[in-house]
Amino acid sequence: MNFFLKSSLDSKVFWSILLLLLVSALFLGYQYSQHIDCENANFVVFAREFSPNKMVEFYDKTDGAKNWEWDFGDSTAVDKRQHTLHAYKKPGEYIVTLTINKSCVHKKLITLTNHDEHSGDLPLIAAPSVATVGKPVQFNAIKEGGVSWEWNFGESTRIDATDQAPSHFFNSEGPKKITLVVNGDVQHSATKTIYVAPAPLQNKPKADISTYEFEKPRSAFSLPMGNPEKDPLVEALKYIPVSPKTAGKKDSVSASKKIPEISNEQFRLLLQQVAAESKTKEDFSSYMCGNFDIPVVVNEKRITSFEQFCQIIAGKKIKISILRIEKGSQNCIEHINIQYKAKKFMVWVKE
Repeated sequence: MNFFLKSSLDSKVFWSILLLLLVSALFLGYQYSQHIDCENANFVVFAREFSPNKMVEFYDKTDGAKNWEWDFGDSTAVDKRQHTLHAYKKPGEYIVTLTINKSCVHKKLITLTNHDEHSGDLPLIAAPSVATVGKPVQFNAIKEGGVSWEWNFGESTRIDATDQAPSHFFNSEGPKKITLVVNGDVQHSATKTIYVAPAPLQNKPKADISTYEFEKPRSAFSLPMGNPEKDPLVEALKYIPVSPKTAGKKDSVSASKKIPEISNEQFRLLLQQVAAESKTKEDFSSYMCGNFDIPVVVNEKRITSFEQFCQIIAGKKIKISILRIEKGSQNCIEHINIQYKAKKFMVWVKE
């Protein structure tokens, strides 16, 4: 009797311990799946212009993040998307709070100012809003302390003028995006879109019909009817040999080459391969129209050419957090903005 009681008791203890271990394992697994490294949260708050009624981009790329709660600090509703946009109504300072997986909380202060308060950082383009093909258009750059001027008039990928007040002739009609960079400051470049109208048609002189001779009736040219005769030329043509046909020539004019499309993610992958030394700057030639001197803004603190940037990252292990490429009217890449870290002595640091 004691043996059976002891055996039954041991069995219950065993199954209780086993069930407890199973529940603990499931709980630990759930906690592990929800765990993220709060110290290495990777989220971005970006805007071309931090001013009222302008869109601000919020984007989180933290490893292991599965849910998000954005509090924009202006008493609006919490946004639970990973990537979202928000516009503030008034200027001022706002504390943005991001809660990741309901456990990691991060805050960031952003300041919105009226455009008039910081317009001194931006040059101004003085030019008419409408121009005409083939007629000169006068431009003028307004910037205190300006020394060098780089104009692009929206019809090519190169610098079109380096004077403060250049004159330009447009070759084609349509909207043209004018870009001005003063003192090499690409981050504070000015843009203006003007519309180029087609050249007016020349008025043709009116025809003088006072001396015009109207067509005579057909009867005036008719010959009297007679007996039909066989045309001797028809018989002669029977004995003339036919020349052989010549092979047709293909049109030698080739279609203009189309610049291929490339997305931010594809461009990011190519840069990673440059760092791994499996790609070089020449692999980007078709996307940049062969121009490797385009400006690259690196980690918001320095500007270099694309060729020099490829030399800097070659042979390094890099991690890109932000990448933006800007294309011109011909689909050629003209500007690059990148933020990245390089691994040095087992630590990721910004260069």
